[in-house]
Amino acid sequence: MRASEIISLQETTPNRWKAKYEGNYGVYTVKITLDKKGDVSDFSCTCPSDGYPCKHIPIVRRAIAERMSQNQRPAGEKGSPQAVEELLKDVPLQELRDFIARQAKYNPDLTNAIRLEFTHKAATRHANPYSAVLRDILKETVFGYEDYYEEESLSVDGLDQWLEKAQAHVEQKSCREAVLICQACIEEFAEWRQSQSLDAELADNLDPAYETTPFEILAAAAISPDVDHKALYDYCLLEMNKGKYAETEMFGGFNDLLAVLAARVAPNDFIALQDSLLKKVADKSSYEAEEILQRKIDFYNTMQQPEKANEIVEKNIQIEHFRYEVAEKRVAEQQLAEAKQLVKEFTSKKQRTGRSYDPRWDELLLKIAQQENDTPSIRAIAFTFIDQFFNKKYFGIYKSTFSPEEWPEALEQLLQHYEKSSCDFSSSSSVADVLVAEGAAERLLQYIAKNPDVELIEQYHTAFAAAYPEKTLELFRKAVDEYAEKNIGRSHYEYVVALLRKIRKIKNGDKTAASMVSRYRTEYKNRRAMIEILSKL
Repeated sequence: MRASEIISLQETTPNRWKAKYEGNYGVYTVKITLDKKGDVSDFSCTCPSDGYPCKHIPIVRRAIAERMSQNQRPAGEKGSPQAVEELLKDVPLQELRDFIARQAKYNPDLTNAIRLEFTHKAATRHANPYSAVLRDILKETVFGYEDYYEEESLSVDGLDQWLEKAQAHVEQKSCREAVLICQACIEEFAEWRQSQSLDAELADNLDPAYETTPFEILAAAAISPDVDHKALYDYCLLEMNKGKYAETEMFGGFNDLLAVLAARVAPNDFIALQDSLLKKVADKSSYEAEEILQRKIDFYNTMQQPEKANEIVEKNIQIEHFRYEVAEKRVAEQQLAEAKQLVKEFTSKKQRTGRSYDPRWDELLLKIAQQENDTPSIRAIAFTFIDQFFNKKYFGIYKSTFSPEEWPEALEQLLQHYEKSSCDFSSSSSVADVLVAEGAAERLLQYIAKNPDVELIEQYHTAFAAAYPEKTLELFRKAVDEYAEKNIGRSHYEYVVALLRKIRKIKNGDKTAASMVSRYRTEYKNRRAMIEILSKL
């Protein structure tokens, strides 16, 4: 196991920080944005944790606070070096410029920082002063196989910094600079990606944000009156058909940006462009066709023409998303027979093709059956939602289709169904969930006693502990004893302590927990980590 630590930490643009963190499963990239008060307003981490936020966010936030505190220490404070501002006060301007130029020559990070800060202030401007800068950054970017195995997606630090700079320009209302930076990022990244000799697997794992984020920033910038909308519209039309964008998400990005600009520039031309793209698509039910049609729909809605948007949906029910929208509308209009037909046509096609099935269709059929008071259909459809595992909502609907006299037998059949379906944890959990829903505390206790899994006991003990404290404590004791005996490692010891805390909350649980801790200290005296963690209890 690796030692966890922050490898690097830098403020890429004001209030935006980026860190490299070496964790248990590789090197993670952590990004944090602070608001004016210094609170975290946005963050991301490439670690595999399901936690939100993961543990690396507060760790890096503390490191940022420490760095900021160090930078703000008074020059005269003990242990503090003389402030840079004080040192530079009496340095002649030309001498300072020469020093910075010398340092930048051998320090690419400093070079990029200077360019980030001052390129837009240069007196002499090329057509796009950022193109050469981005080209150099990408040219110097080299990935190895270790990068692929250490990160979920490959990132280019310099490119990240320029995209953050573009976003900052939008926020500062200097949108023309943001447009130029994003255009350079789009063109140079596509060129580099196409021409580089990366292994195909590595190339496929480049962060997909590089193909989408520039267009998102451009769309935000396009709201500004400072942007030449016609020039940006013409740029998209000219640029998008170049071969370097063919295998990227950028072609869609150009089209999405055109939709934003077309409302101001050329609405009819935009629709004609989308129609020409649609003609080239052979399969009108494909995702590619759906994307084009959705762009037209969004555009018509933006133009306050919902009737035209709705017409596209109605005429293209070969696309699943649109068919569902039409069927849902028919249900709302009480045209239940037509809605049912739309659903059945689609579901039968799905069964023939063997494609994956979206449960939303069953939810729609259930809604129709409920409006028609069709009890057999309600029961059958509700059961599809609880067939594999318990679901409280659909269990309630399923139960409602039986009379009080019928339900006991139906309940037993459902419990048997779960017990026979498989012996995995989800089936055991489903049986327990049903018994909890039925308020059958004693039967739940008996069931878990036959299946004394420590996780099951932990999850469901509150449903019967109050009524049967002694039996609950005995169940817990045996399960935790077995778990402690079989599992070694800090995470397992911490879990044991967590279980002991739950035991202490049960009536007379303090005595049971104290007895177990005393016994563990004797039995596992050679497990130093366990003894240390037990002491926290």
